[in-house]
Amino acid sequence: MLNYEIGRNVHMLSRLFKRNTDIEVAKYGLTGVQSVIMGFIYEKSRKKDVFAKDIEKEFDLRRASTAGIIQNMEKNGLVKRELVGNDARLRKIVLTEKALELRKKLDKSIKNMEKKMQEGLTKEEIEKYLELTKKMANNLERRG
Repeated sequence: MLNYEIGRNVHMLSRLFKRNTDIEVAKYGLTGVQSVIMGFIYEKSRKKDVFAKDIEKEFDLRRASTAGIIQNMEKNGLVKRELVGNDARLRKIVLTEKALELRKKLDKSIKNMEKKMQEGLTKEEIEKYLELTKKMANNLERRG
């Protein structure tokens, strides 16, 4: 095993991305986490209902963390929980009109940040980066 500092570089890139995202979405009164979860709900709800457990799984969050985020988003008028069928415990998460309007504004910001990150990279380099990071994530998921 060669002594590369992959983890350190991943952490640094993650921090820079989070910092830039937080600055950008704060203009709209959101946190970075809220904006990413809004995007997830927006995309997934076009095909199927989205539940808290879907958010937990997608973002590798604990139940309590997910509940707190959803409650905060609900308090801020970004999402609402709607009953599904006759089961009072089963509630899908739906974006409000306010969230949908914010989403339109955020799309441009997100595209600009992606463009900035990709500056100076070839298509092949980007594809290789994505391939390698997926492999690394799979390696870490196989804990044992």
